[in-house]
Amino acid sequence: MAYKKQEYNLKAPKDINLNFFTYGIFKPRQIAYSKIKNFISQKERGIINYPMKHRDGIPILINKEEEIAQTHGYILHFNKNKEAYDIISKSLSNKLYKWGTVKIRNEKVNVLFGVNPRQGSNFIENNKDRRNFDGRNDPLFKEAIKLIEKNLNMPYNHEINEFFSLQMNYMLLWSAIDRYCKLKYNKSTEHDNRIELSKEESFKKALKKYGRKKGRSVFSTDTLFEYKFNTENPQHCMNYYYTLRCNVVHRGKTSIKDIIMLKEATDELLNIFKCILNDTFSLKPTHLKKKKKKKNFKFLPHTSLTQIT
Repeated sequence: MAYKKQEYNLKAPKDINLNFFTYGIFKPRQIAYSKIKNFISQKERGIINYPMKHRDGIPILINKEEEIAQTHGYILHFNKNKEAYDIISKSLSNKLYKWGTVKIRNEKVNVLFGVNPRQGSNFIENNKDRRNFDGRNDPLFKEAIKLIEKNLNMPYNHEINEFFSLQMNYMLLWSAIDRYCKLKYNKSTEHDNRIELSKEESFKKALKKYGRKKGRSVFSTDTLFEYKFNTENPQHCMNYYYTLRCNVVHRGKTSIKDIIMLKEATDELLNIFKCILNDTFSLKPTHLKKKKKKKNFKFLPHTSLTQIT
């Protein structure tokens, strides 16, 4: 019996002509903002008296106004509402979010409420994040990266225990990358998510800077297909890094050559991913910044509109 594939993406809100209040991954300087940035004409800060919780580290809004609760976000004005709402809806699961509306300064706006937010969700412990979500504080993007950096700075003598330590670091790094890809792209497969990441300008720029040794190759344990490393082909490099990850999971290799290969890959991919995180959560991509110190971009108070350039 053939089973129909379930559709987990959200549908567009009832009224796409309304502006959008975002408190999560679509806020400026958050992980999915770049996906809708070109459709934004104006933005303004806003605060609503609805509390947030989190499910698997993702903020969800409780559909119950509370006087003492505060959730900070942005009202986004779109120049192409349909296109913007299509992207937002396709990026999110209907198991996690549903559309609703709230009023901010007597303006009715679309907002994403959590589905059953009191079930399977947790209290946000950080006082600041409880009111003003910042994805940069995700443990996989913060503490995990610091831990990997610390471990990689330890001396390696090509011993088997050190190789296992390298494998653990590489797998932790890929856990962080997979989380980033799922939050940003939400494609039907992890492979499609990785392809999207390999197309990012920040990935290409960082790959050129930190990728080394053209001609390196790794073989898939299942198909024996050879994935060659070449910074001129970002998708092939992504396949190289991921195939190495699969080999680490499915078999333990013990030659000195493999230890060196894994150490190089971990160093490179960590630096590449740090660049991606910096570009994602910064005001301006690092590959576009000049060497001279520039003034920080300053937002106007939340009561006034800020033109997007």
